[in-house]
Amino acid sequence: MRKLGIQVLLLVFIISLLAAAAGCGETTPQKLTIGLLPIEDALPFFVAEEKGYFREAGVEVELEIFKSAVERDGAFQAGRLDGGVADVVATAAMVQSGLDVKIISLTVGATPAEGRFAILSAPNSNLRTVKDLAGVEIAVSSNSIIEYVTDQVLTENGLQPDEIEKIVVPKIPVRYELLMNGKVQAATLPDPLAALAEAEGANLVADDTKAKNNYSQVVILFTGTAVKNKERAIEKMLDAYERAVREINANPESFRELLVSKARVPEKIIETYQVTHFALPQVPQVKEVEMVIHWMQAKGLLEKPVAYDDLVEDKFVR
Repeated sequence: MRKLGIQVLLLVFIISLLAAAAGCGETTPQKLTIGLLPIEDALPFFVAEEKGYFREAGVEVELEIFKSAVERDGAFQAGRLDGGVADVVATAAMVQSGLDVKIISLTVGATPAEGRFAILSAPNSNLRTVKDLAGVEIAVSSNSIIEYVTDQVLTENGLQPDEIEKIVVPKIPVRYELLMNGKVQAATLPDPLAALAEAEGANLVADDTKAKNNYSQVVILFTGTAVKNKERAIEKMLDAYERAVREINANPESFRELLVSKARVPEKIIETYQVTHFALPQVPQVKEVEMVIHWMQAKGLLEKPVAYDDLVEDKFVR
């Protein structure tokens, strides 16, 4: 009888050890390193970090901030990042270069009204309509979402491709300054600099918020390795991200201070600036991605065929 009691105690002890080991496995979160630019598109990540939503979801998320998309893409190439925020053009370019990345969700761009790219003319300019821009050099960054939106908005509004002239100014702040100083006649800018330019006297000629098609999507992407090996961590991250999105959309006014400190929205316009409505987790539509692919093919940016399924992984969204 005594021997049986010892065996029972030993069995209980072993079960306790196994349970403790299993518990440790569940409470030790996997780490995700996510590359961001200090822009409004990344606001839900900043909110989730500040409010502890990632920790509460059971995932460790390190946000690495880069000054430019080139630096972010270099970190992807070097294997330093699990994921990041980019756009469809940038993602297709990464895949074309041999980098294994997949879009898992939109951040903004579920509708044309989410996230704005604006084509503006310089203050005191008489360029006020799309037709006025025929043959006029428009400052853009080349082979980018900026150039893609510029081409799509102008052709949708009646310009022929051979009427669209562009001048390459890669850095957005420099493009803004050239526009405001009248050293370029027109430029395409994203918010919030587009809103600041308008407040300072630039003329809004057209933007993509009223377009017939949805041209600009900002996306969350992860490496193929992370998609395969950190699936549960990505799911938890996306749960925390969605929680932040719902909070921002419900009460955008409460996040203006964070927009200034983390997303570099100029203080001059922060009181009047309309905070972007963020998309709940969802993947971009096939048509939207294929439009980007066709544009890149026409420009000779894709040497090898790229399809929707090469860019998008939909298993993480409900």
